[in-house]
Amino acid sequence: MAKRKKNQDWDDWEDEPDTSSLQPDVEVAKVSLRDFMVPQKVSAFVRDYEPCNEGDAGYEQFDDGRLREVFKAYVCGLGDPLKLYIDDLQAAGFRMECSMATGEPCIFARRKSK
Repeated sequence: MAKRKKNQDWDDWEDEPDTSSLQPDVEVAKVSLRDFMVPQKVSAFVRDYEPCNEGDAGYEQFDDGRLREVFKAYVCGLGDPLKLYIDDLQAAGFRMECSMATGEPCIFARRKSK
């Protein structure tokens, strides 16, 4: 790479990269938020927990913070993966409800008896 003087313009740079070799027709695989999701985590949750109501014996409350911790679903540049996890849990019968104690939306679940 050619060295330049301190106040030299970029226009004077002799070793400027040649853009004619770039291939504009080459498709680049698009990354989606689902690429960062681990579906096995949902399967494990569904295998070990069952939906229940607040106040049922052995119920646990999974609010946003706890769900993020369980699924390691933290907001990234592509969006919020927690939405995908909640959608998959909802398809398995779990639903978001507002807690009577805190007023916060959460999922109530209890461990399945083995």
